[in-house]
Amino acid sequence: MNSAASSSRFITVLSSKPLRNFVSHYWLSLDNLDTAHSILPDGAVDLVINQYGEITQSWVYGTSTSRTEVALTQQSHYLGIRFKPGQSRHFVNAAANELTDLREPAEGLLLFSLASVLEKVFHADVFTRLNAILENHLVRWQPDPTRIDDVIALIAATHGTIRIDEAAVAFGKCRRQFERVFLETVGVSAKSFSSIKRFHHAVELIQRAAGSLTDIAFASGYSDQSHMSHEFKRLADMSPAMYARGHVAFLQDQT
Repeated sequence: MNSAASSSRFITVLSSKPLRNFVSHYWLSLDNLDTAHSILPDGAVDLVINQYGEITQSWVYGTSTSRTEVALTQQSHYLGIRFKPGQSRHFVNAAANELTDLREPAEGLLLFSLASVLEKVFHADVFTRLNAILENHLVRWQPDPTRIDDVIALIAATHGTIRIDEAAVAFGKCRRQFERVFLETVGVSAKSFSSIKRFHHAVELIQRAAGSLTDIAFASGYSDQSHMSHEFKRLADMSPAMYARGHVAFLQDQT
């Protein structure tokens, strides 16, 4: 399915520099044409605002563990904030694992106010206002970096190929505590997050046509092409070959 691609009015915008460690990007879909689309696992939490006529609603989407179909309203507008993995804790009053595979109303969950955005959701300066709101929140909130942030970055940098034992050592605490903190912070286990990062790296190589599927499987850390195909089926419910023919995820569009 291809809701983002079917509308000529879909854009993604990077957050301001002070937010780059916390927010991946914003995305905006105007006059959506589709009735549904798929969300793929990415280890991230999204805040989504939908406006249809005079009705404006907002939800927090927890990270997913498998491909999920999301109903969309045609001729409505969508605005999203993609928090980086593990960073929703600075903006959302819930542990990430309390939101996994769920969509919850944003009201009562957010640690900042959306009021000034909801008044003029799709005004031309909406991204400037989002930057200001989140920057001001962080000034008051004063986020405290932890060792788990370093481990998340390490798993991402190695495209999920680092051994979990090595990741636990980098965290500096016992394996059980590492796994508990990682699950609470990211919403999935370190093992699952590694699988997701490996999957996305393979997707990137497929989109770049960086060799045969067998070559891409080995370059992505899979034991063989069959292993990669199994993971694609588990996470995306499609084969690597099907993905190569074109798939754009509504909430996963990159900048």
